[in-house]
Amino acid sequence: MAKVSTLIKTAGGIIGTTVTLLTALRENQQLSEGAKAAIDKVKELSNQENPKLRFDAKIKAIEACADAVEETFDGASEPEQWRKRARSLRMRGELAWTANHGKQRRRAMRALNEETADFLEQVNGRLVEMTNESGPQGEVTAP
Repeated sequence: MAKVSTLIKTAGGIIGTTVTLLTALRENQQLSEGAKAAIDKVKELSNQENPKLRFDAKIKAIEACADAVEETFDGASEPEQWRKRARSLRMRGELAWTANHGKQRRRAMRALNEETADFLEQVNGRLVEMTNESGPQGEVTAP
């Protein structure tokens, strides 16, 4: 089993990657101000020591990716799927945080944080693919 510090460093790296990818998309004039604000909030929350705030940062990163893709790539199906999964993870996170205490809370949040980090990594991967596939106007081209 990985040490908590290793998990935190890995999750921080994933959030950092998300911020980098979204920052690159922010250069695109089509990206809304809301996504720019979300990037700043994710950066702020990712530096927190509280596991609940770090979890929230991952969820906000997923939502920011969904917003960026929706704004940049018309007709992409991913944003709605990502938001649905983020809502599910957020609900499970709230339940894990409020229904448990001590060791049980840490164990529940650790498992949920790992799942959220894995999903955020998948989102990042798809975001990279979409960025590489995009044409000059941000439209997804056939591979």
